[in-house]
Amino acid sequence: MIIPPYFKNGDAESYPIRFSSDPFFWRERWRQLKLAHCAVPNYGNAKEFWADKKRIHMVYLKDHAKRKNSDEKHLAAMKIPDGCRVLDIGAGPGIYAVPLADRGCRVTVVEPSPVMRKVLDENMQESGVTGITVIPKRWEDVTEEELSGPFDAVIASYSLTMMDIGKALAKMQACCTGTVHLFWFLTSPAWVQVNQDLWPFLHGGRFPGEPTADWLWQVLCEMGIYANVEVETKFPAPVYATVDDAVKEFSRRLNCTTAAQKETVRNYLQSVLRQEERGLVLGTDTLGAHIWWNTVPAKGMTRKTSSHEKNV
Repeated sequence: MIIPPYFKNGDAESYPIRFSSDPFFWRERWRQLKLAHCAVPNYGNAKEFWADKKRIHMVYLKDHAKRKNSDEKHLAAMKIPDGCRVLDIGAGPGIYAVPLADRGCRVTVVEPSPVMRKVLDENMQESGVTGITVIPKRWEDVTEEELSGPFDAVIASYSLTMMDIGKALAKMQACCTGTVHLFWFLTSPAWVQVNQDLWPFLHGGRFPGEPTADWLWQVLCEMGIYANVEVETKFPAPVYATVDDAVKEFSRRLNCTTAAQKETVRNYLQSVLRQEERGLVLGTDTLGAHIWWNTVPAKGMTRKTSSHEKNV
């Protein structure tokens, strides 16, 4: 079991420790932090980000090859048998969808990003894989008829950006007759801390963090789902060859448009980067969590319908 660090992500002032009988406490806490995140001035929104090819390449695709071993471990850990019906929510370039389809699985992908869908199509062609059904929508907007479930396995890997996480999870539960697998951040990536430290100086206002996997597990508990959790190192601490490389990346992440803003970023990074043999290191390793559960109760057991499912 994960014990929730209530003061994570610098949000102690907004979210003080409290004990509540509210059955939607963690679901609402998740929603409030997502609302705060979306309201940050000059930051943009998820739709804009996932339509921006340069930003996707900088943040995600450029290091895709380095994550191959991690992706293969995830696939093995899910233990999805060949020939299953699989739903992959936020499938990105198809790191799971393509190899699963290659093993005879009938895969349905939900992917709202046109950039990611293009890369997925390229990977399918390169691998000679066919038969992947692509739904070009957000998970929140997909209907039951479009899904044509049920599925033997549902995957949502680092795609849990939904505002109403309880409703999103209940929909996954409802369309699955096997196992649901979630992958999400357990500790914040290094860029989150940089944003929190610098955003007030560059743009004004506070930069909130993102909800983490301990919150996710608590939402599931509120739903009457007591899931399994496995902790892993998701990303090693980022390493840069030079300060200029780090400044270039974070100036773009932080929407810096003036020389003064970029100089602020440089001064900050010079103070926090530490020299190691492998280069200039920022922060520490980011931990992730694999959370999974079987939607079908074991023989002789029943599972109550939660208030979340009743309110979907």
